[in-house]
Amino acid sequence: MTSYLVMLQTNSNQPFIFSSPRLREQIGASFEITLLSRWVKEAAFDMKLPSMSTSEKGIKTLPATFWVSDSSGKVIVRFTETDGDPKELAKRLIREVTLRALTEAPGLDVTGVFVQTSSNTVDAGDLNALDSVFLEYSLNRRPAAARFPQFPFLERGSESALPASASLGALKFSQESLQPNIFDESSPLSFPSRVKRAFASTSRKQQVDDVQERLAKQGMELKQEPQLDPTKLAAAFQDGEESEDAKNMLSSVGVVHIDGNGVGAIMRDLDTAHTTVKPHLSSLEPALSERKSDDPKANPCERAEDPFQWFIMEVNRRLDEVVKDAIALSWHEIQKLTQETVVPIVPVLVGGDDITVYTDGRYAIPFAEAYIHHYEELTKDDDLLSVLAIVAGGKKADAPERDYFEIGDYIIQNPGPLTASAGVAIVGRNFPFHIAYDLAEGLVSRGKKLGKKKETVPCSTIDFHILRDATVLDPDDTLDEYKGRAQRPFLIGHYTPQRIGDATTTSSEEAPAAEPQALSSWARILQAVAAFDGKKPDDPTQTTGDPFPRARANRIVKLLAEGKEEKAATEWGDALQNAPSAGFLSKQLRLLPPHSSSSNGIAEALEQIKWLLDLIDLSGNLPDGYLASRISSDADGANPEEAADDSTEGGAQ
Repeated sequence: MTSYLVMLQTNSNQPFIFSSPRLREQIGASFEITLLSRWVKEAAFDMKLPSMSTSEKGIKTLPATFWVSDSSGKVIVRFTETDGDPKELAKRLIREVTLRALTEAPGLDVTGVFVQTSSNTVDAGDLNALDSVFLEYSLNRRPAAARFPQFPFLERGSESALPASASLGALKFSQESLQPNIFDESSPLSFPSRVKRAFASTSRKQQVDDVQERLAKQGMELKQEPQLDPTKLAAAFQDGEESEDAKNMLSSVGVVHIDGNGVGAIMRDLDTAHTTVKPHLSSLEPALSERKSDDPKANPCERAEDPFQWFIMEVNRRLDEVVKDAIALSWHEIQKLTQETVVPIVPVLVGGDDITVYTDGRYAIPFAEAYIHHYEELTKDDDLLSVLAIVAGGKKADAPERDYFEIGDYIIQNPGPLTASAGVAIVGRNFPFHIAYDLAEGLVSRGKKLGKKKETVPCSTIDFHILRDATVLDPDDTLDEYKGRAQRPFLIGHYTPQRIGDATTTSSEEAPAAEPQALSSWARILQAVAAFDGKKPDDPTQTTGDPFPRARANRIVKLLAEGKEEKAATEWGDALQNAPSAGFLSKQLRLLPPHSSSSNGIAEALEQIKWLLDLIDLSGNLPDGYLASRISSDADGANPEEAADDSTEGGAQ
């Protein structure tokens, strides 16, 4: 039976979202990308495929063979001869969806391609062929910006490189989800900008409703209602045209970017991933049988009919659920830190295992750490994703090339959590979002080099940057300032003890401690911050005396930056003799890596003082009460690393 695979995908998502400096447009652009799946589904319904069915409740259902993959901004479907000529159906679907994107989401670039399958079922070779055709076709297409020529006479849109257009009202452009406001309608905006802004209200409401719904299923709720009005929300982050709404302005803005480790490897080699999980699929049966066929979140594919197609959709579905649940739980955790104010949290990019979130600069690092904790815990507890962690961990360097799967070839050989790398750029209010995003993305890349170090178990990481000098904006140049005077990025999460024992950074990997400490690596770093602030490490609500002198700490950091390590060590030695707080801090720093094996006092001092810049930045950019809350959660048994052992079994507690 002849069948065709069809792939529809949005291109250049980051430029589409970050092309505008306005938060409202970015919120709306993110929403437009998520519409692709809905467009495909509605177009397929309109085609009235003979194999479609309707339930007793009147709910239409596409054939089980239709969906192959459905993730944010990328959809793969299959047509068979059962519904007519599959090639013509493929062309028709692409035409309908791309035309709808052109008319309803101006500026969004959607590409559609199709290939004939090699057999009656989906296999990895067909997917690879589809990717090849897509890449070749994409290279020969005109960019979406070419749809909006502005010469010879069109006025340029406000804060845009595109030409201005008439208002949506004048264009008679209306959709159910569009909510344009009076200010936008009277401003000289480009057509894509107008539509993005009009989508912002619907997008924000859906974000908050989804978070509340997910929390309610776990008996939780956000005690204070998040800001739903995107105009007022944006005013907290940046000065806008709507000055009358500029209330509760933030002193700093945190841009959080988090990317899963190894998920790309899974998607590039789905055949191996499927082979890996086959022995474990029997454990999924109870959960699968509980799902009703009319559940919108149920897998529409039939496992018995095409196990590989079912597997792809199941991975998509479960990963999407985990990412959104982790966002909701992290949102709830941050809001618990303050009962007086509502912390603005704005997810602007949620696709696959990749998320970007804007928030108050003080809460950005706690949000990133909370997300990684929940992401690891949720994937570890998922029967399918926990097995895929074996593939995500990668093969051993000496593993031979085989035509079959052999678990002994992999670094991780037991189910466990997937890991992720987080980058946090803390910038001033009104700082361009796209530059902060580039910085956060650079931090993620730097963390991945550490977290995915060859021949070691993968590990989650967190890295951050406090932007002080806006004259240096290149991510590589900006991050170079940490060389030789900071310990970040940090290894955190489930696999940390297996990488470094009781240590927290890469420096101590050569000589890990024999036994991990009771607290997680992140909690021990926070204990050092507490000591730096003159508080008790085990109970930061109590003070022990004066904090470590900030002027002296900055002086030592400056000496390190200038390459004057011996003078920096001497300055540290003077502090130990003359400042009681220095001795208390030194005692806490000895628990952190790297642990010097040298008897040279200067070498030992240098290992400690390279933590000072990290402590300075953390001390000044964490909210009140966070140290006590996070440290106590570990002490009470909520440590996500406690259950990790040499076999990699177990996970977050």
